[in-house]
Amino acid sequence: MRLNHPVAIAGAGAVAQALGRALSLHGIPVVALASRSRCRAEQAASFIGPTVQAVDFAGLPGLASHVIVAVSDEGITPVAQMLATAGMRSGVVLHTCGAMGPGALAPLSGQGVACGMLHPLQSISTAHEGVTSLDGITFGVAGDDRAVEWGGEIAALLGGRVIQVPIEHLSRYHAAAAMASNVLVGVIDAAVLLMIEAGIDRQIALSALGPLCRTTLENTLRSGPQAALTGPIARGDAATVASHLDAVAGAPPTVEALYRAGAQHLLELARRRGLPVETIRALESVLAGRKVA
Repeated sequence: MRLNHPVAIAGAGAVAQALGRALSLHGIPVVALASRSRCRAEQAASFIGPTVQAVDFAGLPGLASHVIVAVSDEGITPVAQMLATAGMRSGVVLHTCGAMGPGALAPLSGQGVACGMLHPLQSISTAHEGVTSLDGITFGVAGDDRAVEWGGEIAALLGGRVIQVPIEHLSRYHAAAAMASNVLVGVIDAAVLLMIEAGIDRQIALSALGPLCRTTLENTLRSGPQAALTGPIARGDAATVASHLDAVAGAPPTVEALYRAGAQHLLELARRRGLPVETIRALESVLAGRKVA
C-alpha cells in the first residue's frame, strides 16, 4: 500500500485538524474534509492546507479512496452510513475512537471497504498543539488487515509506532488510556482543591505542584511505578495517612473518594514492592476507618 493516495477527513475537531495537517506536512495529499457544519469544515480545511476542499460527507468517496473518520463516538456509524450511501465500495476507512472497534464502521465493511481503528495515544486539546504532539507517539490499531497496515504506515510516517489491540480488549485498552490522561487531570485538580482549602491561591497551587507532578511522572516512566513510589504509604506511615483522611473528610466528596481509591492502589503497589505485612495491615486498618494503635 502506498502513502501517496488521496486522503479525506471526516470531522472538523482538534483531532481531525491536527491529524490532517500532520499528514499534509509530511507530503500526504489530503484532498477533502467534511463536517456537519460547512463553516467549520471550511475553517478546518483551511487549517490543514490551501488545497483541501470542504465538502459534504457524501462528497468524500468521490474524492478519496482512504478516509479518516475523526468525529464523536456516536457520530462514527452515521458517518459510515453516509459514506456507504454515497457509494463507497472500496478503499480503507479508519476511525480515531479508542473505545470502539471496526464494528462502528459496519455500514462500510459489508461493501468491500477495509475498516479499522487508528487511535492516537495522546491528549489533543487544540489543533495547533496537536500537530506537533502527534510526532513520535503510539497509536492503537485494530481492524481488517489493510486498515491495520495503513494505520501502521501513518504512524511510521509521523515517527511513531503502533500497538495492535485485540478487539475483545478494546475497553480495557481505552480505560487504561483514560486513566493515564483524564484521571491524571482529575487527580491534579483534586490536589489543587486541597491546596485552595489550605488557603493557597489556585494559580499559585498549580505552579507549585507542577515540578512535583513532572518529576514524579518522569521517574515513573523511567524507572517504573514500583521504583518511583514515595510518600507515606511507601514508608508505611499509617499516622500520616490517618491525618490525610481527616483532612480530606472536609473536602468535596469526590476528592475524598479519589484519595481513598488512590491510597488503596498505592498500598497494593507497596505490597508488590515488599512492604512488611504488619505495616500493610496497619495501613489497611487506617483506610478501613480504624484508629492507629
